[in-house]
Amino acid sequence: IGLELFNFMAETGKTLTQLLQEVYAIVGDFAYDRYDLHVTEDIKQRVLDNCRKGLYTSFGTHKVGHVEDLDGFKFYFDENRWVMIRPSGTEPVLRVYAQAPTREETIEILEDVSKILKQA
Repeated sequence: IGLELFNFMAETGKTLTQLLQEVYAIVGDFAYDRYDLHVTEDIKQRVLDNCRKGLYTSFGTHKVGHVEDLDGFKFYFDENRWVMIRPSGTEPVLRVYAQAPTREETIEILEDVSKILKQA
Protein backbone atom coordinates (compact mmCIF):
# COMPACT_ATOMS: atom_id res chain seq x y z
CA ILE A 1 0.00 0.00 0.00
CA GLY A 2 2.85 2.35 0.86
CA LEU A 3 4.48 1.95 -2.54
CA GLU A 4 1.17 2.55 -4.30
CA LEU A 5 0.71 5.71 -2.27
CA PHE A 6 4.20 6.97 -3.14
CA ASN A 7 3.56 6.15 -6.80
CA PHE A 8 0.28 8.09 -6.72
CA MET A 9 2.02 11.04 -5.04
CA ALA A 10 4.66 11.03 -7.79
CA GLU A 11 2.02 10.86 -10.55
CA THR A 12 -0.11 13.68 -9.14
CA GLY A 13 2.70 15.82 -7.75
CA LYS A 14 0.75 16.14 -4.50
CA THR A 15 2.02 15.72 -0.96
CA LEU A 16 0.51 13.27 1.49
CA THR A 17 -1.05 16.20 3.36
CA GLN A 18 -2.70 17.45 0.17
CA LEU A 19 -4.09 13.99 -0.59
CA LEU A 20 -5.45 13.67 2.95
CA GLN A 21 -7.11 17.07 2.65
CA GLU A 22 -8.82 15.89 -0.54
CA VAL A 23 -10.06 12.75 1.22
CA TYR A 24 -11.40 14.77 4.17
CA ALA A 25 -13.12 17.16 1.73
CA ILE A 26 -15.01 14.16 0.34
CA VAL A 27 -15.75 12.14 3.48
CA GLY A 28 -15.48 14.82 6.17
CA ASP A 29 -13.31 14.91 9.26
CA PHE A 30 -13.70 12.24 11.90
CA ALA A 31 -12.07 10.96 15.05
CA TYR A 32 -12.17 7.43 16.43
CA ASP A 33 -11.29 6.02 19.83
CA ARG A 34 -11.91 3.06 22.13
CA TYR A 35 -12.40 2.55 25.86
CA ASP A 36 -12.12 -0.79 27.64
CA LEU A 37 -14.60 -0.86 30.53
CA HIS A 38 -13.57 -3.31 33.22
CA VAL A 39 -16.83 -4.36 34.85
CA THR A 40 -18.17 -7.36 36.70
CA GLU A 41 -19.47 -10.27 34.65
CA ASP A 42 -22.93 -9.46 36.04
CA ILE A 43 -22.83 -5.88 34.73
CA LYS A 44 -21.45 -7.09 31.40
CA GLN A 45 -24.40 -9.47 30.99
CA ARG A 46 -26.95 -6.82 32.07
CA VAL A 47 -25.57 -4.37 29.51
CA LEU A 48 -25.82 -6.98 26.75
CA ASP A 49 -29.39 -7.84 27.82
CA ASN A 50 -30.29 -4.14 27.79
CA CYS A 51 -28.81 -3.83 24.29
CA ARG A 52 -30.79 -6.85 23.06
CA LYS A 53 -34.01 -5.42 24.52
CA GLY A 54 -33.45 -2.01 22.90
CA LEU A 55 -33.37 -0.17 26.23
CA TYR A 56 -30.63 2.26 25.20
CA THR A 57 -32.33 5.03 23.21
CA SER A 58 -29.85 7.80 23.99
CA PHE A 59 -26.45 8.36 25.55
CA GLY A 60 -26.07 11.82 27.04
CA THR A 61 -27.35 14.30 24.45
CA HIS A 62 -27.00 11.79 21.60
CA LYS A 63 -30.24 10.11 20.55
CA VAL A 64 -30.00 6.69 18.90
CA GLY A 65 -31.30 6.64 15.33
CA HIS A 66 -30.86 2.94 14.66
CA VAL A 67 -28.89 -0.07 15.91
CA GLU A 68 -26.97 -2.86 14.19
CA ASP A 69 -26.24 -6.03 16.14
CA LEU A 70 -23.53 -7.67 14.07
CA ASP A 71 -20.45 -8.48 16.20
CA GLY A 72 -21.69 -6.29 19.04
CA PHE A 73 -24.20 -3.46 19.22
CA LYS A 74 -23.55 -0.41 17.07
CA PHE A 75 -25.70 2.60 17.90
CA TYR A 76 -25.91 5.23 15.16
CA PHE A 77 -26.72 8.78 16.23
CA ASP A 78 -26.50 10.20 12.70
CA GLU A 79 -24.36 9.59 9.63
CA ASN A 80 -21.22 11.00 11.29
CA ARG A 81 -21.54 9.70 14.86
CA TRP A 82 -21.81 6.24 16.36
CA VAL A 83 -20.82 4.10 19.31
CA MET A 84 -20.29 0.34 19.40
CA ILE A 85 -20.48 -1.86 22.49
CA ARG A 86 -18.80 -5.23 22.19
CA PRO A 87 -18.12 -7.75 24.93
CA SER A 88 -14.76 -9.40 25.42
CA GLY A 89 -15.07 -13.14 25.05
CA THR A 90 -12.38 -13.90 27.60
CA GLU A 91 -12.74 -11.36 30.43
CA PRO A 92 -15.34 -9.13 32.11
CA VAL A 93 -14.66 -6.21 29.78
CA LEU A 94 -16.91 -4.19 27.50
CA ARG A 95 -15.08 -2.64 24.58
CA VAL A 96 -16.65 0.67 23.62
CA TYR A 97 -15.73 2.23 20.27
CA ALA A 98 -16.88 5.66 19.07
CA GLN A 99 -16.58 7.89 16.05
CA ALA A 100 -17.52 11.56 15.65
CA PRO A 101 -16.34 14.57 13.64
CA THR A 102 -13.95 15.74 16.39
CA ARG A 103 -11.76 14.09 19.01
CA GLU A 104 -13.49 16.09 21.74
CA GLU A 105 -16.93 14.81 20.72
CA THR A 106 -15.64 11.25 20.41
CA ILE A 107 -14.31 11.40 23.99
CA GLU A 108 -17.59 12.97 25.16
CA ILE A 109 -19.57 10.09 23.63
CA LEU A 110 -17.26 7.49 25.18
CA GLU A 111 -17.56 9.11 28.61
CA ASP A 112 -21.37 9.42 28.41
CA VAL A 113 -21.73 5.80 27.33
CA SER A 114 -19.29 4.57 29.98
CA LYS A 115 -21.23 6.30 32.78
CA ILE A 116 -24.51 4.75 31.64
CA LEU A 117 -23.10 1.25 31.16
CA LYS A 118 -21.44 1.19 34.58
CA GLN A 119 -24.88 1.80 36.15
CA ALA A 120 -26.46 -1.27 34.51
